[in-house]
Amino acid sequence: MLTSVIRLAAPRVSRAAVPLVRSLATHARPAPARRVGGAVAAALLGGSLGGSALSMCLASDVTATADSLFESNQYGKLVDLLRDELSRKPEDVDVLWRLARALKKSADPLSKTEQEPLLREALALAERAIKADASRGPAHKWYAICLSQVGSFGSTSDKIKNSFVVRDHFEQAATLSPTDATSKHLLGLWCFEVAKLSWIEKKAAAALFASPPTATFEEAIDHLLAAEQTEPDFYPKNQLLLAQAYAKAGDKAEARTWLARCLAATPKTPEDEETIREASQLKI
Repeated sequence: MLTSVIRLAAPRVSRAAVPLVRSLATHARPAPARRVGGAVAAALLGGSLGGSALSMCLASDVTATADSLFESNQYGKLVDLLRDELSRKPEDVDVLWRLARALKKSADPLSKTEQEPLLREALALAERAIKADASRGPAHKWYAICLSQVGSFGSTSDKIKNSFVVRDHFEQAATLSPTDATSKHLLGLWCFEVAKLSWIEKKAAAALFASPPTATFEEAIDHLLAAEQTEPDFYPKNQLLLAQAYAKAGDKAEARTWLARCLAATPKTPEDEETIREASQLKI
């Protein structure tokens, strides 16, 4: 049940930005690490920075390096860097959610048995990030992603119960980070997967919960379109999902339009290549 919501297809944040889209106000793409490092070195030599200003530059240097490692898929080095930083700053929200993200990505290619401890650690870190600062969109987003994956190790009842929490945190992420296309995509994915539950699955959910999760394909389309409006063409998977949602909603013409856009996309990751292969086999 809710397989794609549970696994979330290892969603990528914007490829044009670091963890979020390039225009995100509170988490804009940091300056390259070498620039920040140069500023720190110059300040040390010239004595132009006070202690607090120097600490801020050093923190920026670490997050810039972390985001560069994330963009280049060097998750092992990223985990080591962030663990070291967390040992010095155990309640730093930016380190906490980034380490949760890194552990989740490190777990993706592993077997289910190998994934579980990493994902549970990632979930605990994301929860700590929210407790450290509940106003940070990325903390809510990665908490929801990690919870959805940890849910795959539990019962059907647990998965359904978690789905409400996952939705709520995606909504908070989208509200707190309004220029983050990925949070809107994930809300659309959640709605799509719930909307396409079979009659048997819906009956099973209703037997377990008085108010099981509900959503429509139209709601999924609204969120997916909002993601495209936030950052056009940011993710072929979003376009494929729009094609599928429009087809389910009975609008074949619009479905073909989005399918064509997906097929015309330039793949930049193996996931993009797989998405485009899937799109090439979709008949509308």
